[in-house]
Amino acid sequence: MKKLLLIAVVLLAGCSTIKDNIPSFWDPNQSKIVTDIQQSARHIDCTGDLKPQLHALFLNVEWYDIYATTKGTADMAKLDQVMLATIKEFEDRVAQGPISPLYCDMKKKIIVQQADIIATTVQGRF
Repeated sequence: MKKLLLIAVVLLAGCSTIKDNIPSFWDPNQSKIVTDIQQSARHIDCTGDLKPQLHALFLNVEWYDIYATTKGTADMAKLDQVMLATIKEFEDRVAQGPISPLYCDMKKKIIVQQADIIATTVQGRF
């Protein structure tokens, strides 16, 4: 009986380890939101009011994070943490006062690059 219990525990532990290493499947909701994130990132207007633009982008990335975490697609949920931090830092800097066009342009390029990495990963699943 003890051997049977030991085997069951080992098998169950093995299954959870295997499950963590299997990539998640394509999801239409995640595909839609990452496309929205890419579009919002590309349309950041450095000459306009950045606060509402960044806040809307942050909310989309946060939605993606909540959805991926709740759905259990941990491999996809990990992707957005860096982008959330970049947007939050950008929002904090904008709140301090005027920023240079060069700073805004560089942050926009970084955010677009991060959005593209997330989208390529999400859209590339089966």
